[in-house]
Amino acid sequence: MDDLDFIKDNELRKTLEDSIEYIFALSEQSKDARQKEIYREETYRVIILYVVSVIEAVLLYFYKVRGEKIEYIEYKFVQTLPLEYEHREKIGLPIVIAVQERLDKKEHQIGLYDLVTFFKIKKLIQEKTADDILELNDVRNTFHLSKPRAKNCDLKRVESALNLLVHTIRRAPEALKNKS
Repeated sequence: MDDLDFIKDNELRKTLEDSIEYIFALSEQSKDARQKEIYREETYRVIILYVVSVIEAVLLYFYKVRGEKIEYIEYKFVQTLPLEYEHREKIGLPIVIAVQERLDKKEHQIGLYDLVTFFKIKKLIQEKTADDILELNDVRNTFHLSKPRAKNCDLKRVESALNLLVHTIRRAPEALKNKS
């Protein structure tokens, strides 16, 4: 798939190509009218899972190639003040002091929300695209069996997800050129 030539990590590119091929095979299978509705719905959910995973992998690849960092604040040396110190709006709750330290997030700490927010702030991803990715991620998160199922995980949602995937892959190489 020539659209992924911008990914220089051969192993990642091959994994993404295989995943995209699987997505489209599932999409074709889901069109079989002989399949039960539950099969089609679960297939749509798997497609969404893969689409979001591919988008996340592409964004993480660009994040790493760009060599930038996502930071978070860690509170260290937390100390509780004596009980006579109170906040006027939160009477009875302890008051603490701490040292705030900005740290780089490690790769395993970075999620899709972090990546989308990072690229949106850098103006390398349009706000609508960012919103669409995060909305689709909410659908993906319904794979956690303790969460309610997405009510509209249907063919229209899958087609929208596939369009978002194609859009992301086609626009992604600009992120490498526009390092700010």
